[in-house]
This record gives sequence, structure tokens and C-alpha cells, in this order.
Amino acid sequence: MKKIDEDLAEVFGIHIGDGCISRNKRYSEFYIGGDLKEEKEYHDSWVSYLYDKKIMLPILNRNISYKEYPKVGVCGSYNFNKEIVEFFESYELKPGSKINIRVPNGIMNNERLSKRFLRGLFDTDGNIYFDKNRSSKTPINKVPVIKLGCVSKKLIYDVYVILKNLKLNPRMKKPYKGKGDKNYIYTILIYRKKDIEFFINEIGFKNPKHYTKWQVFRKLGYCLPRTTLNQRKKILMD
Repeated sequence: MKKIDEDLAEVFGIHIGDGCISRNKRYSEFYIGGDLKEEKEYHDSWVSYLYDKKIMLPILNRNISYKEYPKVGVCGSYNFNKEIVEFFESYELKPGSKINIRVPNGIMNNERLSKRFLRGLFDTDGNIYFDKNRSSKTPINKVPVIKLGCVSKKLIYDVYVILKNLKLNPRMKKPYKGKGDKNYIYTILIYRKKDIEFFINEIGFKNPKHYTKWQVFRKLGYCLPRTTLNQRKKILMD
């Protein structure tokens, strides 16, 4: 196991959010991908760069290759290579279910690495949205909230500890199970104004799906829900 640097810490956050590794007696499989409409730009411009730099070129001496799957609305990369799977395993990121996954060793107590890990994780499994200011006579979506939800209770607790170490004030919500969910979803929220500003300035988003919402909010003073990436880009260009 090699030393974790900032780029690799972010890769691990991305992997936990949107990656997958599988292994059995016949084959080993690695996958990374995202939503075709909302996240293709993120993968093309940023994720592919990190994965080429830290994984694909050092291990396989080739670049990552994405394919589009319009029927399921996904852009993704599949690699059937045991060396990549073994690479993740060497950092205790195991194949299969992520229900017990945790922040990899070496990241938790390192501020520099933990910030980059959080960026990768929140870019993929997180969200930023804007609540209505319900105390106003004319409520509008102008109250930012950053949210992370996943099936791993241990991961959410690790993230809570990291955020507390960064002097933030996160809140963990009561776990819930949706209609089609097999497992409970554990959720953490960042909602205080100073904490939001710290997150944006010190951790940030690389995923246009998220940071364009913040840009629209900064431009208009609010950001309506259920807008698409293209709609937000149009607002920013006008």
C-alpha cells in the first residue's frame, strides 16, 4: 500500500460514492460512472483525469474509457482487471456491498486529505439544495443545505467526525428506509451559514451538477429545485 496523497484521497471519495468493485473465482470487475445528462461533464473533465493519473496509467498504462448507455441514462467505465481491484483492496476498500464501508485509513485525522476525500464523496453521493425561507411572507428557495446520504452508518459517522474536526456543526438525521430500499439510509446535513461557506471555500464541488446550483444562488439570491444542469448554465450565461 502506497502513501495516500490528495488526489488519491479524492479518488477514494469518488469511488465510495459512484464506484464499484467485484471479484469472484472467474473475474474481477471495476466500474465508475454517473448520470449521463447531469454528470458526464464532471466525469469527462475531472474524474477521468484523476483516475488516469492515480490508477489507469500507473497500473495499465492506458487511459480510462467511458461509454454512454442512453437506455439507462448512464455514462460509465467497466474494467475487468484484477490489478485495479487489488489496488482498491490494498486500501481496505472491499468488493461488494458498501453497507459497512468506512473512510480509508490515513485520511480521517489528516485535514488536507480529509477535505479532498469529502469533495469526492459529496460530489458523487452528496447534494446541495435550497430550502424555502418559511418565516417570510413570500417564501423562496434561498436557504442552502448540503446533504450526504448513504447505506453505511459507519461512513456517515466517520464523515461526522471529520466535519467536527474541521470545526463545523453537522447534523445527523434519523435513518429512514424508502419504498424500494433494502437498507436504511443514513444522512448528514450541513446547514449553518458559516459552515456552508466553509465547505464551499475550503472543500468545494468539482461536479457541475452541484456547483452550478451555488453559482445560480450567488447570482439570483435563490435557486429553484428540479432545474437541470443545462437550465442552470443558461441562467448563468444570461
